[in-house]
Amino acid sequence: MRELKAKTVQYFGFGTNRDLEMMAHMIGREDISGEPGKLVGYELCTLRGKQFRDEIPTTSPLDISPRTLVVDLMGPEFEMYVSRPNPDGVIYGTIWEITPEEFELVREWEMVEYGAQEDVKATATNSKGEIVEIITQSFINSPIPEIDKIITGDNYEDYIAPKESMLKNADRVRLQYLDLKRKMTE
Repeated sequence: MRELKAKTVQYFGFGTNRDLEMMAHMIGREDISGEPGKLVGYELCTLRGKQFRDEIPTTSPLDISPRTLVVDLMGPEFEMYVSRPNPDGVIYGTIWEITPEEFELVREWEMVEYGAQEDVKATATNSKGEIVEIITQSFINSPIPEIDKIITGDNYEDYIAPKESMLKNADRVRLQYLDLKRKMTE
């Protein structure tokens, strides 16, 4: 059992990423182990496409900003969940047990390398009240964009954009990423 744990990532998913169906589309596997959890010290917010960062980081595989990526794909008014640090905040989500390779697919969906968000190592509380070391995404590096709304409590809608469109795009992003990785190893 210890060997299995070393090969997994405890990923904290919030918003659509707390939903099993969304995670299955993002990583291409349906039998994912997850449990409810809460992340203290962060708050759940919404952000529109036109509010994303417009800078192109050196890590970006494309020469376009995260704002351009989101707006071109989903439009300027597309709304998505994001998180940011807040010592008084709590985000309710799901702690997923995924492989490092699956975590790379999540990072691609969350556009981490493109500068949309940053990876964050933190602790969350699982459904048994135990503290779990997790990784998630948040706005950490400046500038933190203007936020539309702050969401509190655990009774929020998983999808604020059309679900079928989100699932279809998650499949597309996963398949494109896997195809690119395959081509790079040939």
